[in-house]
Amino acid sequence: MAVQTTSRFSYAEAYRYMREGVLYLIIASLLIGISGLVSMFSIFPVFFRGLSMLEAVIASLTVLVILIIIGGIIWLIGAWGKFIPGVRRLAELNPEFGTASTLIHIGLFWGIILMMIGAVLLIVLIGAFIMIIAAILLLLGYVGLIILGFKLHDVEKNTLYLVSAILFIISIFIPLAGFVAWILLYIALGDSIRKAETAPPTPPTPPITPPPL
Repeated sequence: MAVQTTSRFSYAEAYRYMREGVLYLIIASLLIGISGLVSMFSIFPVFFRGLSMLEAVIASLTVLVILIIIGGIIWLIGAWGKFIPGVRRLAELNPEFGTASTLIHIGLFWGIILMMIGAVLLIVLIGAFIMIIAAILLLLGYVGLIILGFKLHDVEKNTLYLVSAILFIISIFIPLAGFVAWILLYIALGDSIRKAETAPPTPPTPPITPPPL
């Protein structure tokens, strides 16, 4: 592990930014997850009583687009405004987090932007193509989250980071696991903030006395 030369309070600041961002991401993930359920239910007219199959599909797509856009905006606020700056700060404090920071920036920011654009253009073929690219970028972002979780476990020795990283891996196949991973990450960051704020400050390095002539 890289030598940490900064005070623990700086880590507390980075963790606090990340934790505030995670809260936004939890809400956004919930909305985006609901949009996925809506798209699944669109094939069952019983959920849109009084509408034909075509009208039910159009109604579900409308709800899907609205939820994705709202969830995407909340996601961007949390990711760009809080979580990504926090991870970047963490990478400045400890270069071992550099790879995770880069992947998270590419995936969680640009991926969700393309997802929103694709949702708006879903009515035409180009929208589906854009959403496929967005999904690939989001996958890169989740790889960054997995690396982040393992690195945080190495630094903080908190098992919740390890569990969240494993759940992020599982979420590639079972999306619900990712939602649980965000919640565990939120809890673990709270523990790290308290630990960082209560740790004694690093004593200053005493000046080097030159040898006598």
